[in-house]
Amino acid sequence: MRPPTVTNGTDFVNLSWREFGVRAIAERMTGDGQAEIQFFSALAEDDSLIHTTKVNLLSTSAVTALSKTLEKRLSAPWDGILTQLTDTVLALARRGEPVQEIWPSEDDSLQPVYLLDPLLYLNHPTVIFGDYGSLKSLIALATAYVVQLPYQDNQLGLTTMQESTLCLYLDYEDDPSSFRKRWGALGKGFGTPLMPILYRRMTTALADSVDQLKRIIDDKEIKLLIVDSLGPAARGNLNDPEPAIKYHAALRKLGITSLTLAHTAKDQFTKKKTIFGSIFFTNLSRSVWECKAEQETGEDEAIISLKHAKANLSRLHPPLGYRFNFTDSTIKIAKTDLRDTALSGELPLSWQIKNLLRKGSFTVNEITEQLGSSADTIGRTLRRMRTKNQVMKLEDDRWGLCL
Repeated sequence: MRPPTVTNGTDFVNLSWREFGVRAIAERMTGDGQAEIQFFSALAEDDSLIHTTKVNLLSTSAVTALSKTLEKRLSAPWDGILTQLTDTVLALARRGEPVQEIWPSEDDSLQPVYLLDPLLYLNHPTVIFGDYGSLKSLIALATAYVVQLPYQDNQLGLTTMQESTLCLYLDYEDDPSSFRKRWGALGKGFGTPLMPILYRRMTTALADSVDQLKRIIDDKEIKLLIVDSLGPAARGNLNDPEPAIKYHAALRKLGITSLTLAHTAKDQFTKKKTIFGSIFFTNLSRSVWECKAEQETGEDEAIISLKHAKANLSRLHPPLGYRFNFTDSTIKIAKTDLRDTALSGELPLSWQIKNLLRKGSFTVNEITEQLGSSADTIGRTLRRMRTKNQVMKLEDDRWGLCL
């Protein structure tokens, strides 16, 4: 039996057995034998589809059942055809990236490159996680608005690139009508010309949609992907490593800047809030921000904090604070100082101490009562601040700001 004629595409392989009038297209191939395959009869002038399946080619029972099904549709030596198809698909799926010889350059710098400074590293995955009602979706929309215009002198205090960056929003939670209203209200709040955004309502896991999305991204020249939200986009038992690994493998294949919105959980050991699910959702992200909101019931104003929880390519950035104002038709966002808000506790402890000492001098115990941290932690922080000439110890064990 002669080997098939093989044509490789970006994300598929076409195999043709002309002597038997059989053609197959395999997509979404993985190294463990999984593939989606379409079989065609090539006996006539125009190919006709005879069967579509998703199969584990390394499963003997699955391949045997597939061979029997295909035999009913078209007479051909299917056992041999499927053996050759399996060998070809596995070889391609396991080939991976070619080896590169990498030489360092005198111009290399460890300074990170941002799509949106400091929120989004260029061509790397970022996650913003927070509780329900933390307004993280609106922050994601605001980032899309800023990078698409591009909005250089924006109210968010963020630095974007000089050229416009097209964004694709993948929505697993809402519908196009609600999304359109929020997008328009945000644009009115910015006071800029209304503009469109590429939007896709999603029902399948990101890993299962990656080939379609890759074609859209390449065709539309999209540079920023926003995923709302992580749970339905990853699927499966999120506490297991596999969904996180598959999700980030899909983002890696897409190869552009991404911002994923995620819900929150509390780490059982540190008691700190984290991304809901496996630790690999955090480990495989290059940058992670925690979003918290403060809003009174019925009020048309809210304040949020964005606290940098993880940074792979830079130092951790200071927290960002934003004030939202809502009307029936507009959403206004502006940068705000968290110092005098209910979210002041999200600021670094040294910042909180300096803000308190601006009101006068205090003892360690008084600072502890005001800020809620332990006396040991307060004491260590004060001593560290004294070495930087930020604070000084006064009489009666009180502490004050350096002049």
